[in-house]
Amino acid sequence: MLITALMFAQATTAAVAPGPAQGQTPTAKVECRMIQEVGSRIPTRVCRLDKEWELLAKDTQDDLNRSANRRTNPGNSPGS
Repeated sequence: MLITALMFAQATTAAVAPGPAQGQTPTAKVECRMIQEVGSRIPTRVCRLDKEWELLAKDTQDDLNRSANRRTNPGNSPGS
């Protein structure tokens, strides 16, 4: 959870794949980013669809919000 947040925060846009040729139906765009994982000095290139990056950002934000809520309201966390 936290690693994902850190990876996303350190991500930078590297390249975007070219679009379809004229007359073809549009496809989802692939976006590649350089991700530096915690504990490593060497970034790795990760390519995902735009929708996947958006979903990852939403999930990361949800995890951070959930974590913050647990710290401010420890008695309301699930499983306690």
